[in-house]
Amino acid sequence: MAVQTMTPPVSNFSFWQILPTLFFDVVMPVVLYDVLTARGVPAIWALAAGGLPPALNNLQSWIRTRRLEPLGIIVMTLLAIGTLTSLISGNLFFGLIKDSFLTGAFGLICLVSLFFARPLMFSVLRQFHAGGDTARIADWNGRWERRGFRFAIRLVTIVWGVTYMAEALLRVGLALQLPPQQVVTLSPIMGFGALIVLISWTRRYMRAVQRRYEQGAVA
Repeated sequence: MAVQTMTPPVSNFSFWQILPTLFFDVVMPVVLYDVLTARGVPAIWALAAGGLPPALNNLQSWIRTRRLEPLGIIVMTLLAIGTLTSLISGNLFFGLIKDSFLTGAFGLICLVSLFFARPLMFSVLRQFHAGGDTARIADWNGRWERRGFRFAIRLVTIVWGVTYMAEALLRVGLALQLPPQQVVTLSPIMGFGALIVLISWTRRYMRAVQRRYEQGAVA
């Protein structure tokens, strides 16, 4: 879950924008783990050190934009809790599944938010669509009056919630079955892959919803 990948407006979004996040969140943790463990550093401390590049990347993003987003705060808080739990307990397993705390919690929040007035993905996708543009924000909020739009947002929320709950369980299964080195390599790749697939599907689906609405309005 890369915080800064959630911020660009859809109209300007490109996967080239997430390459820096791919480097800091996927490549660097694996490289640090390999280098540190090869030099005799205990695996649990190598895992903790692997969390530094993503944290620093998000920190510089917050400094650059001068804006703290609630989603970003939640992400970093859950990652910190997972890391501290593994270090305090001395249990390598907790270190290996610390990302599951994040993705599982996010998936659960998505599903629980379905019982509120507006699901979580309404706000997340609004950030994609509008960024900080007040006119775009007003346009997005106004779309909630459409029944088809409400259905689409709820469906997207369900898909994201179920996917991340399943991904969290899969991470735990990998940690139980595979050596730590393989888990450290596969876990960020799996997480980033799920994010890319979800973003791609969501963009295509929401654009199709918009086209159907425009065709209906013309008719």
